[in-house]
Amino acid sequence: MKYRHLAWIAVGFTLCVIVFGGFVRLSDAGLGCPDWPGCYGHLAWPNEAHEIAKANETFTERAVEVDKAWKEMVHRYLAKTLGAIAVILFLWAFMRRHLESYTLPLIILIAVILQGLLGMLTVTWKLHPSIVMSHLIGGLTVLSLFVWLACSRSSGITPYRYAGHVKQWMVVIGTCLLVMQIALGGWTSANYAALACVGFPECNGVWWPEMDFVQALDIFKKYGPNYEFGVKDGPARMAIQMMHRMGAVIVTVYFGWLIFKLTRNRELMPLGLSLLVLLVAQIALGIINVTYSLPLVVATMHNGVAALLLVNMVLLLYKTRKS
Repeated sequence: MKYRHLAWIAVGFTLCVIVFGGFVRLSDAGLGCPDWPGCYGHLAWPNEAHEIAKANETFTERAVEVDKAWKEMVHRYLAKTLGAIAVILFLWAFMRRHLESYTLPLIILIAVILQGLLGMLTVTWKLHPSIVMSHLIGGLTVLSLFVWLACSRSSGITPYRYAGHVKQWMVVIGTCLLVMQIALGGWTSANYAALACVGFPECNGVWWPEMDFVQALDIFKKYGPNYEFGVKDGPARMAIQMMHRMGAVIVTVYFGWLIFKLTRNRELMPLGLSLLVLLVAQIALGIINVTYSLPLVVATMHNGVAALLLVNMVLLLYKTRKS
């Protein structure tokens, strides 16, 4: 196996971890294991009747729910496997330091370690929204770094040859808008605000509902010891949901213009078309989420497509860089 092959495997595996993490969060299984790194004191999770009884006696604040516990622990083990891949990529690059830099693999390894710490805080801080959103952004950062590493080790991916229709600053702006929109989506999910507005395009039957933007944007205030199912009131949750919708409009308009630019360039057209397909799919999934009360499969796909959009933009950033 060549280095670039393992790097692309890391990209695919990171996507799996992100999608499964979204599935865990949307299944309300984020606190399926109230302790860390084990689960009710087990390396896996309590499954037998006597194990469950003992766990319930020890962890009186949260009874065992096996269907949630296994999801949380599988996600943790997937994340640990990704960490092992990051270690291998760093050590491999370090041993070949006379041929190429090991700086990026080292940065990725540090990012993965920090992501593990955020995973711990997600549990120990009882799903604090700021930590949950940071954990999501951290995962997407790791994904982006792995994509860049894989591209840098793939000789077939080179800067596009013809300047004119697409400049890198256009892609940078689009990437920043996408990251902010993903962060808003993470904030919506972390505050359980996805169903604060029922219906589309109106919110609960009106175009501009009563909203509390001050509370909606408060990311530091402590409300209680447990944040599962959200602690903000209705107007704040509606404000979060409406900000996410407004962000979607801005991203769609900008990406529409960027896609038009990309499709005028033969070399960048494939990435432009893939961006178009992903954008349309993401909009459709978002509408289905609010009109059909957040179906688990659709909501998980919504997370996954957001990650794929980011991969697409990182590829564009790499292609439009200066050689």
